[in-house]
Amino acid sequence: MEEPQKILMDLAARASHILHEYFIDISQYFDKDSDIPIFERYVLKQIPISCHTTSESVLILVANNRLWDNEMLIRSVLEGTLKFLYLTVGSDEEREKKIDEYWNVLPNINKIKRSNRAEEIYKYLPDNKVQKNDMKFIGGVILTEEEIQELREKYPRKYRKELEHKWSYSEIIKELSKQDKHKFFSGMFHGYGIGSHLIHQDADAINYLIDHNQRIPERRIAKELAHGCRLISDVMTFSKLRLYAYKVLFKESIQDIHLESHIILSQDMDKYHKSFQEIEERYLKY
Repeated sequence: MEEPQKILMDLAARASHILHEYFIDISQYFDKDSDIPIFERYVLKQIPISCHTTSESVLILVANNRLWDNEMLIRSVLEGTLKFLYLTVGSDEEREKKIDEYWNVLPNINKIKRSNRAEEIYKYLPDNKVQKNDMKFIGGVILTEEEIQELREKYPRKYRKELEHKWSYSEIIKELSKQDKHKFFSGMFHGYGIGSHLIHQDADAINYLIDHNQRIPERRIAKELAHGCRLISDVMTFSKLRLYAYKVLFKESIQDIHLESHIILSQDMDKYHKSFQEIEERYLKY
């Protein structure tokens, strides 16, 4: 095993323990007594659980020096974290409405799209009972014309478009950034954009990889270590944000939200960021 991977493996292992500590703190709110209805508490806890498991996957990939694929997972954790924050802010009435949209309305709207996609696959299968039976799980999501019409009447096209726009990443960022304490969220488009390029395998994504692989060893290794440290920092920060959101929701102090182990690891990773910056300065022309 090469030295850079050993370093990333050690850092990821330390981050995994920190992530677990944050999750223990977060999980205390899942069924905590409050005026928040049981259904709302149930929905709210699902996103932190999902984000945590994906964050664990991020650390596994960091430990194995698979950094670019991680950008797609980081995008997922980022979006989940911000949606969780979005669901927790506002009045009781606003939270109830948003949770209903997120958990009930949007999935019902998506049934129409899912049905149309499944029908496109199912109708082109050979007229063979065995194959049709093997793919019955696809056929099972196809709605009848009556069911589709019922959904379209319940959720008119204009309403569906407006709701989907409201729940887009950019609109959630804009809405959260209206609060002064969340204004820094407006800077969370860069990393999300990189993840989008990689998900879509566009030319920008391919060029990221070409640039990385063509670097001389000194630059490539420094970049890998800094990249891995940034991914580790991201998952820890997003986990802290989810804890922050719960504390605000339950009207608790956020003064001691930082874990000491998180602070120490961040300080230890700083040298890899600084080393990368110093090395790049020697090669970049401004």
